[in-house]
Amino acid sequence: MAYYQTSQEPLFPQYQPQYQPQYNQQQYNQQPPPSTAPFGKTYAPVPVTNPPQFVERPRWNDLWAVFLFAVFVAAFIVFAILGVPYVITSFQTGQFTLPSDTSSQSTSIGLSVKEIVGLLAASVGTGIIFSVIYFFLMLTFPGPLISFSYFLNVLLMAAAAVYFFYLGIYIAGGIYALFAVLVGVTYFWIRSRIPFSKLVLQTVCKITAKFNGTLFVALGGLVVSAAFSILWLVTVLGMAEFGTAKNLSNTVLIVILVVLVFINFWFNEVVRNTVHTTVAGTFASYFFLGMQLPNSDQVTLPARHTTIKSLGRALTSSFGSICFGSLLVSLIRTMKFLAQMAQQESAQDGNIFCCLISSCLECILSCFADLLDFFNKYAYTEIAIYGKPYCDAGRDTWNLIKYKGIDLIINDSMIGNVLAMGSLFAALICALVGYLFVHFNNGLGNYGNQAGVYVAVCLISAFIGAWLFLVLLEVVDAGTCATFVCLAEDPATIQRQQPGLFLQVQERFPQVTWGMQSNAY
Repeated sequence: MAYYQTSQEPLFPQYQPQYQPQYNQQQYNQQPPPSTAPFGKTYAPVPVTNPPQFVERPRWNDLWAVFLFAVFVAAFIVFAILGVPYVITSFQTGQFTLPSDTSSQSTSIGLSVKEIVGLLAASVGTGIIFSVIYFFLMLTFPGPLISFSYFLNVLLMAAAAVYFFYLGIYIAGGIYALFAVLVGVTYFWIRSRIPFSKLVLQTVCKITAKFNGTLFVALGGLVVSAAFSILWLVTVLGMAEFGTAKNLSNTVLIVILVVLVFINFWFNEVVRNTVHTTVAGTFASYFFLGMQLPNSDQVTLPARHTTIKSLGRALTSSFGSICFGSLLVSLIRTMKFLAQMAQQESAQDGNIFCCLISSCLECILSCFADLLDFFNKYAYTEIAIYGKPYCDAGRDTWNLIKYKGIDLIINDSMIGNVLAMGSLFAALICALVGYLFVHFNNGLGNYGNQAGVYVAVCLISAFIGAWLFLVLLEVVDAGTCATFVCLAEDPATIQRQQPGLFLQVQERFPQVTWGMQSNAY
């Protein structure tokens, strides 16, 4: 297993001892033409480079985070061993006893296996077919999708504003109307960036089609997260019954609940970020190892099993860094959960002041979590490419944001709109399929054609559709981050390895390499 060593002088001199390349004696004679920046400023040509070198024995970084993660996973296993048997017994007897109940309640679903399998098959099949179709749409029509997703965003905000005005909630309506206007106006400001985002999206889809193993890695990550979430829910219910059986105090039960919530956040963050790091490492291998054949658009790689090797690095030498970054987000989300609990308790007690404080705190923590999520996407990309510890990757990500923050945000926003629109359509189409299944089946189980049946089935089908589309979303999002980082930090290697792609970048948005290059050279 190996990490790429940047083949140019380091962008940030403070990291020279760790990431300095090992140059060969051979030099490349062809110099690229100089780039002319706005306001008449001329930038030096992209420096020539030597073939990329690799660290054959990467360091195992942030091992303390791996050990701490193992401790909490072991604690969860203990909770599961204590709680799951209670839930199994409850399912066998049909009686469920929760701490807030004074009596037991018997439940009966009344659905046949044929109905359950048919509904799942219809929802899953529709979700997969739509994801495949949408993938080819992104590959074939990236530009129109970017523009349409932007205007759809404006339309949805305007519709929400009209709805709130209709209900008489004028403050909320005014806020949505203001955002609709701002988003619509910003389109005309950033529309010159659409050709570059179009190229990035098209390139990401082509690489994804070439390395379709990344889709299976993302699917595997979703399956692991879903399985763990089901086990976690069963464990929470079981610990509630365990607490009732053992007469545990409410304080002890709350502490157990908070620990379980934290473990759930951390585990799912680790799985998601492992997928992101794997995909980003695969894309980096394509950009830095792939060689464009003469007079052809075909790119060949000297190495095989690229995705498997990237997954191996993510699960070994980089796993500690993944656990470290995931820990920070999980702590913030757990504090947000505590603020939500405090807000609910204050609302029940009629304490307006505490309710207001906890609501504000929840909002602030939510913003911090979203910002850290965005930051971590690029930090994990640095980890995937160079094998850095999390703190070093964070510092380099901060420097990247300082020099290319606006470009990065605009590109991320445009492609993010396309993915969000696809997720929305996947949910709506699967919900429609669920509705039609119940309609043509003349109801569902013992519940018949009640309105609640249609609502429940549509919600479940919509969740399945969005969940399946998340596989494609994760891969394209990670690929987008890796593409931008590689172009911004080492355009010289891409220019030498894949001149066709580099020429298209120069034609559409040459500024993507300006700030970082002028700082480095």
